[in-house]
Amino acid sequence: MVHVARPLLLLLAFFLRADAETPPRFTRTPVDQTGVSGGVASFICQATGDPRPKIVWNKKGKKVSNQRFEVIEFDDGSGSVLRIQPLRTPRDEAIYECVASNNVGEISVSTRLTVLREDQIPRGFPTIDMGPQLKVVERTRTATMLCAASGNPDPEITWFKDFLPVDTSNNNGRIKQLRSESIGGTPIRGALQIEQSEESDQGKYECVATNSAGTRYSAPANLYVRELREVRRVPPRFSIPPTNHEIMPGGSVNITCVAVGSPMPYVKWMLGAEDLTPEDDMPIGRNVLELNDVRQSANYTCVAMSTLGVIEAIAQITVKALPKPPGTPVVTESTATSITLTWDSGNPEPVSYYIIQHKPKNSEEPYKEIDGVATTRYSVAGLSPYSDYEFRVVAVNNIGRGPPSEPVLTQTSEQAPSSAPRDVQARMLSSTTILVQWKEPEEPNGQIQGYRVYYTMDPTQHVNNWMKHNVADSQITTIGNLVPQKTYSVKVLAFTSIGDGPLSSDIQVITQTGVPGQPLNFKAEPESETSILLSWTPPRSDTIASYELVYKDGEHGEEQRITIEPGTSYRLQGLKPNSLYYFRLAARSPQGLGASTAEISARTMQSKPSAPPQDISCTSPSSTSILVSWQPPPVEKQNGIITEYSIKYTAVDGEDDKPHEILGIPSDTTKYLLEQLEKWTEYRITVTAHTDVGPGPESLSVLIRTDEDGMLPLLRQFAPLIDIFIQGKWEFDDTTEHDMIISGLQPETSYSLTVTAYTTKGDGARSKPKLVSTTGAVPGKPRLVINHTQMNTALVQWHPPVDTFGPLQGYRLKYGRKDLEPLTTLEFSEKEDHFTATDIHKGASYVFRLSARNKVGFGEEIVKEISVPEEVPTGFPQNLHSEGITSTSVQLSWQPPVLAERNGMITKYTLLYRDINIPLLPMEQLIVPADTIMTLTGLKPDTTYDVKVRAHTSKGPGPYSPSVQFRTLPVDQAVFAKNFHVKAVMKTSVLLSWEIPENYNSAMPFKILYDDGKMVEEVDGRATQKLIVNLKPEKSYSFVLTNRGNSAGGLQHRVTAKTAPDVLRTKPAFIGKTNLDGMITVQLPEVPANENIKGYYIIIVPLKKSRGKFIKPWESPDEMELDELLKEISRKRRSIRYGREVELKPYIAAHFDVLPTEFTLGDDKHYGGFTNKQLQSGQEYVFFVLAVMEHAESKMYATSPYSDPVVSMDLDPQPITDEEEGLIWVVGPVLAVVFIICIVIAILLYKSSKPD
Repeated sequence: MVHVARPLLLLLAFFLRADAETPPRFTRTPVDQTGVSGGVASFICQATGDPRPKIVWNKKGKKVSNQRFEVIEFDDGSGSVLRIQPLRTPRDEAIYECVASNNVGEISVSTRLTVLREDQIPRGFPTIDMGPQLKVVERTRTATMLCAASGNPDPEITWFKDFLPVDTSNNNGRIKQLRSESIGGTPIRGALQIEQSEESDQGKYECVATNSAGTRYSAPANLYVRELREVRRVPPRFSIPPTNHEIMPGGSVNITCVAVGSPMPYVKWMLGAEDLTPEDDMPIGRNVLELNDVRQSANYTCVAMSTLGVIEAIAQITVKALPKPPGTPVVTESTATSITLTWDSGNPEPVSYYIIQHKPKNSEEPYKEIDGVATTRYSVAGLSPYSDYEFRVVAVNNIGRGPPSEPVLTQTSEQAPSSAPRDVQARMLSSTTILVQWKEPEEPNGQIQGYRVYYTMDPTQHVNNWMKHNVADSQITTIGNLVPQKTYSVKVLAFTSIGDGPLSSDIQVITQTGVPGQPLNFKAEPESETSILLSWTPPRSDTIASYELVYKDGEHGEEQRITIEPGTSYRLQGLKPNSLYYFRLAARSPQGLGASTAEISARTMQSKPSAPPQDISCTSPSSTSILVSWQPPPVEKQNGIITEYSIKYTAVDGEDDKPHEILGIPSDTTKYLLEQLEKWTEYRITVTAHTDVGPGPESLSVLIRTDEDGMLPLLRQFAPLIDIFIQGKWEFDDTTEHDMIISGLQPETSYSLTVTAYTTKGDGARSKPKLVSTTGAVPGKPRLVINHTQMNTALVQWHPPVDTFGPLQGYRLKYGRKDLEPLTTLEFSEKEDHFTATDIHKGASYVFRLSARNKVGFGEEIVKEISVPEEVPTGFPQNLHSEGITSTSVQLSWQPPVLAERNGMITKYTLLYRDINIPLLPMEQLIVPADTIMTLTGLKPDTTYDVKVRAHTSKGPGPYSPSVQFRTLPVDQAVFAKNFHVKAVMKTSVLLSWEIPENYNSAMPFKILYDDGKMVEEVDGRATQKLIVNLKPEKSYSFVLTNRGNSAGGLQHRVTAKTAPDVLRTKPAFIGKTNLDGMITVQLPEVPANENIKGYYIIIVPLKKSRGKFIKPWESPDEMELDELLKEISRKRRSIRYGREVELKPYIAAHFDVLPTEFTLGDDKHYGGFTNKQLQSGQEYVFFVLAVMEHAESKMYATSPYSDPVVSMDLDPQPITDEEEGLIWVVGPVLAVVFIICIVIAILLYKSSKPD
């Protein structure tokens, strides 16, 4: 029976369940919509069934999936809303399907979406005239969300809250839609009114207008419902207002805006009229605006709002851009070697500095640059005379450099030639006539106007006594009427419109028919350590039988003569190494021997020393060292410059019998200490000298034994030292303490250590064991290999250390020139193993330090050094200029060649100078050691000199710098001023003073140059002082006084001064108004405690009155002529003055050693030797504080800013006026009185003359 009942029960349960389930049925279906591109569309779909159906949205048969497509479920699960925002055309135009399904069945409904572009919107399409706005309402109060729309036909208004439709029929009439209301004339047909508002009413509301033409959504607006509380109501205010920012183009910035109030305000950001903060996401109190990839400057507005008001604050975001090109440069002054440019900035914003670019006109070489130019006027020096140049200017700000300006083309002025005519030749045309020809100078420095040929039979005479032959515009001439059978010397010079150039080297010609002229271009070049190659160009002669060569070893050597077959070169062999030889050459014809060339010289190349070092001696100062000393090889056997020594040593009877060699011992060293040798071991030692060519022979070996060692001390406590070392200390008795280091241990390991003493009888008792733990270890030294390449680079390669003590985490490389700090530091990952260092300079030593890193830190560095061979400099010394010119001397200074072009250590300089109008050869002066300043003396007055300089390394000289010319002063103008000194120093001004000779009466103004020559002040020299203003506080300045401004320079005096620090930064302040006694109390500025100030002065400045107004003639006290005040300070006498004309001047009212905090002006008391005079009634004053500072070199003063003007009170003020206005007040009344007296006298005379 039980088996039959069970199936019946199961079947009954199945039919009961089937009766309870129902298929889906739509209660609300989506309707077709027409929207606007960029707008919103919402489709509503709701269904019922059992079980509750699931709603799915499809587009073209596929489930929707897009970031712009959002499905919002109803709270009761009855369906969902498909929201599409923003709409896109035509991609969103489609048939959308709502599918409702459960396990009983499935139904679907379709709807169409049409999306219009703005230009497709038909007439009558709905328009939102008034959308909802942000609203804050207290709970239980009524909130009204306004909405007004227009269209044809009139649109129907519906509402959405949080993207779901608002149901006005299911809330007991609490939420309803108003149909007839008007605000400001706008009909409101769809406002939403919420009574008895609850927290659940809070959300984002949208107003939707729909008619037959389409659907349009309003912008969303938030409704906030807060608790009804009795609190203090405070309108919003900014606790952290937004700040302005300057950023790079494409940069990012966060702007923070914080507002407070009660109720707390909502904060949003706006850009113009555009809301940057969504209404539905508006934070309370604080809003941070994130801006990325900013390209344009803009003003952003932070808006804070509550029910009590709305406030705004603006943040200005400025995008710093590259500067614009400056205006085209204008040439304001041109000399032979310099061009002065001025230009317009071309930028409304300030620039950091300018770069001047220049190059020769039509040149393919890159522009040379002068950077760091801080003004819009600059003189470019070091140019070639009479040359065309192209200049342009680049502005630089903190972003970078901008585009260049338009170029300007200009030409430097002419000057006298710097070089003589080239390849001067002379040959006989007859026994009394010679033909002379030449080529133009290499450095004409202008348009050659002509040439002068000087000739004489007595070359020992001054050139002014030679015969002269002028040539207008030709490079060939004949000279006749010569004496036959005589030797003539000939020189040629070129001249421009400025003056004469230097004379050429003299050539000789013999007035004998058929005798050849001098060989041309006679040169000598060393080929080896024993040979020199001589070369020449034959003279113009058809019958040269041979040449006669005369040479000698050294300046005082014996002359040797060799006859050479006709040709153009000869190799002279069998010479001594590293020896200087002198040569001259003459051509011979059947008619006789011609004139010899000028003597030239050449030095044979170096070779290896042919003898070893001398006097080798050895001593053993300790058991592990030997001191080796020696003397250089004999001078005649050195065969060059000894560059280094080397020592070879070998242990004769030691364990290490391998030979060792010490290289690179400096050449100026004659002793060396060999260390880390074996004890009590005999060594064989030799010494070798080296030149650049190589090593010479070894010296005879010296045998020496190291000394015996002394007694080893006997070896208390232990402590870990570092990593794998342990340092132990213990006592053997009460007086002796011993220590040692135990190495070879493992890191992060504990060890037990004991100590025992022993004697010859055996070991003693052990100490108590001591437990010691080593710490974590850093890696060992990596392996490092440095290879220098020919491309001025170095390839750095490395390998991991043997002991890493854990995984490596990277490497650190420090490298750079040994003579420059700091080193460049780079870090690499553990996988990298090489790096190429660029800009490796020739002639420099570089150090490379590499260390590996593990979790403990960086390990020990391995250090490698490389030395790049020296070469001759490839650059010339920089900024050669002259100063301090007198009638017989000049001071020259320059800077070394740029670092990359030095190619080694500068060992000396060669200065080449010459008088361009005398026959002497250019004079060379070596500057050893390599100073960059020197004084040339023994010069001639009123003479123009041409000067160049070049640098030397051990390999030889580099190129000469561009020539600079200067002219010594005439004897009568050698001293134009003396005792040029700094009289006083203020924080923004310097008072300079000088003396002039009694007979000085020149109208030529003096010039004062300062700020590296960028600023020039002209002043009458007879004034004997000048106040330089507009300087910067606490900065060093150099001032140059000169009275000549031509290109050759002039006598200069130079002084330096450092402006005073800005210690009185605040101006004095008035505490109250002037009283009836004309006094006023002021608060004086504070002074930092650490400043060295000797005293303080209160300076009163009466203001003059002009055209009815008081005027302040100076912007700052530093601009005043403080000369009389400074004299008063030096005399320190009372400032008691009377008389109207004196009171117009500033005066000292008080002196204090310590500045008080307050002071009363005009109390007529004495302070520190000065009278604080009563202020003049009706007169306007300013005053300031002057501090006298301790300064060793000159008088230094610091001034405060002027106080505000103050007028002394009086019912009938009589202000001090300027002379013109004062004259009217004085002369006018006097004339009136005189006029009245004259009238009275005339009347009396008239009456007395009438008859009775």
